[in-house]
Amino acid sequence: MKRNLVAAAVVAGVMASATGTVYAQEGAETRPAGATFLGDTGLWFVPTAEVLGSGGFSVSAQSVVVNREEGFSNIRHGLVTVAAGVGGRVEVFGSVRLLTRIDRDIRPLFSPGNASGVARYGGLLNDYPLVDDQFSGNQMGDVVAGVKINLLSEERLDPVALAIRGFAKLPTGDSGAGTSTGETDGELDIVISKAAGNVEVSGFAGFALRRDPADVDISNSMRWGVGVGGPLRGPLQLFGELHGELYPADDRIVQRGPGLAGPDGSRAATWTQLRNPLDVTVGVSWLGPGGLFASAGLTWAAVHSSRSDAGRGLSSSGGDRVGALFRLGYHSGVRLHMPPPPDEPPPPPPANRPPTVTVTCNPCEVGVGEETELRADARDPDGDALTYRWNSPAGELLGSRNQATQRWRAPDTGGPVPVTVTVSDGRGGSVSETVTIQVVEPPAEPSREIAFEDVHFEFDRFNLRPAATRLLDEVFDAMQADPDLEIHIEGHTCNIGTAEYNLALGERRANSVREYLAGRGIGNDRLTTVSYGEERPAHDNSLEATRRLNRRAVMVVRMQ
Repeated sequence: MKRNLVAAAVVAGVMASATGTVYAQEGAETRPAGATFLGDTGLWFVPTAEVLGSGGFSVSAQSVVVNREEGFSNIRHGLVTVAAGVGGRVEVFGSVRLLTRIDRDIRPLFSPGNASGVARYGGLLNDYPLVDDQFSGNQMGDVVAGVKINLLSEERLDPVALAIRGFAKLPTGDSGAGTSTGETDGELDIVISKAAGNVEVSGFAGFALRRDPADVDISNSMRWGVGVGGPLRGPLQLFGELHGELYPADDRIVQRGPGLAGPDGSRAATWTQLRNPLDVTVGVSWLGPGGLFASAGLTWAAVHSSRSDAGRGLSSSGGDRVGALFRLGYHSGVRLHMPPPPDEPPPPPPANRPPTVTVTCNPCEVGVGEETELRADARDPDGDALTYRWNSPAGELLGSRNQATQRWRAPDTGGPVPVTVTVSDGRGGSVSETVTIQVVEPPAEPSREIAFEDVHFEFDRFNLRPAATRLLDEVFDAMQADPDLEIHIEGHTCNIGTAEYNLALGERRANSVREYLAGRGIGNDRLTTVSYGEERPAHDNSLEATRRLNRRAVMVVRMQ
């Protein structure tokens, strides 16, 4: 017993030293995780393929209870686990079973088996074949030490995590009390897991190789398990596992020599028929701040008969299948993928500066219909390519509107005409400049001063006198020479007589002039008449010498 305690202390010391060596974990983004009952990263009985980061560690204290059909045995472990991450891909782990207790509840303790000497319910336990009492007492258990090597990791953007796990069970337990076989066992597993958001699924399968203790041949087996964990509420996580062992077909535990005998005098059968264990685990974990975790759960032995099936008059107990689980510990977490920091954004481009432009015209004063040359001298301080757009409310732009030079033709009317060019740099900057071109109309032809003498009439007469016809002949000659010449004939009178009479007399005098000219061949469309009567005297009507001059026809010249 002292030797076992010393060996356990040595192993625990080595593992604690390894943990202390890598305690200062480099800063990294991690997600919470827990430790299995063996000490490596995982759910509880099912490991995950991710490992502690380099410098990370975990430690836990656990109470684990499982049940087996052979002897209706209740197996309890009080243990501590430690683990350390090395190099980012390796996890060294271990478990020290400070307490192992086995209660064998079947009565009598052993059965001789059937007619062929094969026992089932009263047979031996494959993991603890040396138990020979109903209660082993609280004994030191075995120590487990192992390593898990990560091959694929989601931290490195692999689709799943994959690892190989190997460990050895060191016989530090009390073989005399049956809490150890006294031999070294080993196991090699392959582990695969996948985290999808906050849910993680994992599975493992491996081969357990057991050395036979003295006088007992025990069975090797394939161990397997699947599990899933996901968020429940806040920091609480719900997990479930299904795990078991597969023994070779028809494999049995074989006793050699005299065999085991219980204190009640019963002797173990030569052969024990093995059934493949299958356990269901459910529980809740609290993943606290700073890597702390605490868990509670239950195991349920799915392959486990009731006591009444043993045929020994035992009453069935539902508790034979159920075991309680507790653990409290710290785990520094498994790494998450951290994308590389984004490249420094390029400095923002300098603010766009608009172009400048000066517009010139050559010449800047043109006649109607004449052309001038326009030029836009533009500069862009940023060196941007420039485009041009010319506009004018009058006249005609003769060239392409998207060029620095332009020709412009003046309209047919005179006056100032603005011509505008807008220069754009394609980046939102633009500038406009306007030049004003003065369009000059040609000088008007000198007006012809054509005036004819008035045709005078005798008192109360409208017939033409010879002097009047000679005057009208001159008017005729002028109108013949200039087809654009039109005559507007006004008839006037003196103030003798009524206004109505004088208005009619003035009309007859104007018509006399028109009829004479029309008679000479002047078109009526070139001759118009109007009577003003006595309304517009040109001379004083108070004296006869001047009054007679108001008896007249006035010819007003109009040009088409």
